Amino acid sequence: MESNLDFFKSLNYDDGLEVVTSVFRRFPLQYGATLGRDGVPQLRPLEFKFEEDGVLYFDTVSFYSSCAEMEAFPHLQICVCDRETMSYVRLGGRVNFTRDEAVIRRCFENSPVLTSQFGHRREVVVGYYLTEVWAEFASFSPELPNRKYTLPNRFDPS
Repeated sequence: MESNLDFFKSLNYDDGLEVVTSVFRRFPLQYGATLGRDGVPQLRPLEFKFEEDGVLYFDTVSFYSSCAEMEAFPHLQICVCDRETMSYVRLGGRVNFTRDEAVIRRCFENSPVLTSQFGHRREVVVGYYLTEVWAEFASFSPELPNRKYTLPNRFDPS
């Protein structure tokens, strides 16, 4: 397996979507921050599921507190870090829920964890995608760039 530094060096930093999706696939556990219904920030692990036509998809479960928080305050920030290169990706956007069966199916196809936990209760899984997405790649490694991106997609408001 290539080192994380070699992985980061191989990315096309002119393509923010590629940077985000490649890093999220390489580091499958991300941390997402929501605003709790009590007004206090909440941080929890989450898992990027897939990208399609520039749209980033995730999921939650209807009875999770994070689902209620995102319904009340539909914004999310995600961060994933690599200690080896002292690099990270931060991403933020507006949460948009979907019960589209094709999206839910793809979420399950891309997550053994989701399948093991909720494969028999798919009706409780709620997909979501982000609009108004921004991202940044930052590194303390002198060999890697620092970049900021806007990642528009077809669901963004006009």
